[in-house]
Amino acid sequence: MPKLVDLNSQKQMIADAAIRLIEKGGVENVRLRDVARAGKVTVGTVTHHFDSKDAVLAAALAEVVRRTLARVDMPFKAGKANDITAYVRRVCGYLPIDDESRGEWRIWLAFWGRAVTDDQLRLMNRDYFDAFVERIAERLQTLQGAPQDPELARDTADALVAAIDGIATRATLNPETWPAKRQVAALTALLRPLLESYCGK
Repeated sequence: MPKLVDLNSQKQMIADAAIRLIEKGGVENVRLRDVARAGKVTVGTVTHHFDSKDAVLAAALAEVVRRTLARVDMPFKAGKANDITAYVRRVCGYLPIDDESRGEWRIWLAFWGRAVTDDQLRLMNRDYFDAFVERIAERLQTLQGAPQDPELARDTADALVAAIDGIATRATLNPETWPAKRQVAALTALLRPLLESYCGK
């Protein structure tokens, strides 16, 4: 009997392989045959699932987005769900403060660089940001004292995401001058007044 192949599993393996390669050498140095080798599949398998290098990059970013949204959705400890301090601490976990998150931010920056001149990637990027902002806005409305104003929650979430992106971009490009401690301190300094104002404190 022919061997059954889990196509979703193969795509996942290829995306994971691309993530590892981009983390190490950047997107410009990644070739489809390198992805195949890292994923322990043939080049034919890679091209069966992805018709271009940009398609592999898009799959890698989709996996990074999935991981990040999973972190956004993680439950808080009992009694901490609506606490600003706990929320700021959680949001600081989205920064490039360890090896895994630094690699994920390299993927984001590589994707942004290509999205500037590629309409399809730009639209994908917009959709991902809309998903992040929506999830964060939902979470903001659970904070103690938060107004039940979806538009204000979304505006605040947009500002929060902009703060994360700014610090994370600086830290990814200049890791020597932006260690984890500095990133967390900077983001906390930006977010506390934003969230206290949002919650009317």
